[in-house]
Amino acid sequence: MAKTGMTRRIDELGRLVIPKEIRKNLKIKDNDQVEITVIDNKIILNKFYNLNKDRVISILIKCLRKIINKNVLFTSKDEIIDYSLMSKETLNNKELNEVMVNMIENRKDVINYVHNKLIYSIYPLIINGDLYGSIITYGNNDINDDLNVINFGKKFLENYLE
Repeated sequence: MAKTGMTRRIDELGRLVIPKEIRKNLKIKDNDQVEITVIDNKIILNKFYNLNKDRVISILIKCLRKIINKNVLFTSKDEIIDYSLMSKETLNNKELNEVMVNMIENRKDVINYVHNKLIYSIYPLIINGDLYGSIITYGNNDINDDLNVINFGKKFLENYLE
């Protein structure tokens, strides 16, 4: 990100307001966590993801794909963290579209949402009342027969990440 030239005052409680343009650019929303790092007398702020790519999560995602025979994505609130695809394709854009982000933020399972001729199902991950991300499946047919497998994966991840 290029320098913006903005300055802000720190209030009496040590708080600093991150300008709206920067929050929007970094997709930082209310209640998101920000990682603070100090390097060479510089304060570095990064959007913090509690979820990260992890071997156990990768194995679970691959197993889910093999069992349900659909693509499986593991996401934060707004981007893909890990995935297992049926073909050798890769995901060029790891950002989720606005509709999917809204569905995840709604905190309810969305089953058989059709987009670009593919059928998606979205399962938000809620841990201790906080929304962490989701499992998303997609393919050419609906997910109804695989709900127990996906619910197992969802419960496993919620307990694993707790």
